[in-house]
Amino acid sequence: IDDSLINLLDHHRSHKDIINFSNTQFYEDKLRIATNYDYLNLPEKEVTGIRWVDVNGKTRRHNQGGSINEIEARAVVKEIERLVITNNYIGTVGVVTPFRQQASMIREMTMSNKMLSERLVKQDFLVDTAHRFQGDEKDVMIFSPVYSDGIASGSISFLQNQGNIFNVAITRARAQLIVVGDLNMCS
Repeated sequence: IDDSLINLLDHHRSHKDIINFSNTQFYEDKLRIATNYDYLNLPEKEVTGIRWVDVNGKTRRHNQGGSINEIEARAVVKEIERLVITNNYIGTVGVVTPFRQQASMIREMTMSNKMLSERLVKQDFLVDTAHRFQGDEKDVMIFSPVYSDGIASGSISFLQNQGNIFNVAITRARAQLIVVGDLNMCS
C-alpha cells in the first residue's frame, strides 16, 4: 500500500442525487455526502439532482476523428436556452462531452445565438471534454454522451475505457446534472 495516497471521504460539492451515483459506481459507497445545500445555486422550477433528456440521435465519425451527434448537440443547446433564457437561470453553466469535436459543435451552436451567447459569457460558460473539466465545477452541468445509433466501434472502445473520465464528467455538477442523450443506447 502506498502511504502517500490520501482518500478523501467527505464530499461537499454536489447535490446528493449526483454524488450518490458516483459513490455507488466508483467509490464502493465509501463517500460521506456532506453537501451544504445553502450554497447550491439551484435552478428554480427545475428538478434538482439528475435529469435525463432522451434524444434519439445519430452518431457519426467526424472527419478529424472522434464522434459527433448533431441531433444531440441541438438538443443540448435547446436545454441551455430553456434554462438560461426561458427560466432566467443565472448560475454557472457548463457542457461536458467525451469527444472534442462534439464540444466544438455545441460551442459553435451556442455562440451563433447572440442573445444566448451574451448571457452565457456572464455565467462562466464552458463547453469542453471531461479532461478539461478536471478540477472545475459548475452549478449546472449538461452531459452530452454522443452514444447513439451509428456509433463506431472505436468510439465505443474509447468510452468503455474511460470510466474515471466519465466520473469526472458527471461530478462537475453542483446543483443539477442534465444528461442529454439516447437513454436506450446508453443503458
